Amino acid sequence: MEDLRRIHTPVLLERCVELLAPALEAEGAVLVDATLGMGGHSEAFLERFPALHLIGLDRDPEALAIAGERLARFADRITLVHTVYDGIAEAVAGAGFDKVDGILFDLGVSSLQLDRAERGFAYAQDAPLDMRMDPTSGPTAADVLATFSEGELRRIFERYGDEKLAGRYARAIIAERATAPITTSSHLVRVLTAATPGALLGQGHPAKRVF
Repeated sequence: MEDLRRIHTPVLLERCVELLAPALEAEGAVLVDATLGMGGHSEAFLERFPALHLIGLDRDPEALAIAGERLARFADRITLVHTVYDGIAEAVAGAGFDKVDGILFDLGVSSLQLDRAERGFAYAQDAPLDMRMDPTSGPTAADVLATFSEGELRRIFERYGDEKLAGRYARAIIAERATAPITTSSHLVRVLTAATPGALLGQGHPAKRVF
């Protein structure tokens, strides 16, 4: 348990507690932690509000397992659900409630994904190109690179990465995959680096926005 506390520091914890406290002090209050992660926020709320029931959601099974261990001493006051935001209503109903008193979203990518090389999110570490928040469903990043058109890849890089070289990188990926599938982060980095004009190579890592 000490290892979990050391690797995970909840963001703005005291401020979150302060803002939600008026809604959670009543007997039978229900809080949804829509981004459970490693359970840091949930642990604090369960400690400070002894009558609280917490419904924790996460699409990452590994996060649910870690949080479940961390929150085991509150087992009679928690319901952990493998789902995405769209499943909040179903998760609440499945836990036996028809309303909640508060919902917490800690938006952003978790270090649980970024720091695990095998998840394939980081361009600095070689790993299979997975990049799924939920590794049990959906296409991998390698699947996207293998099947999306040049236009679709360009749109993704432009819209979600603000990548000015989106078209150039998309063309390079299409050309490369005709020779060999791009299945690892190091392979994608090589493709992007080779497609980057020499004058821009010193202006940050060429794979940063694409990843």
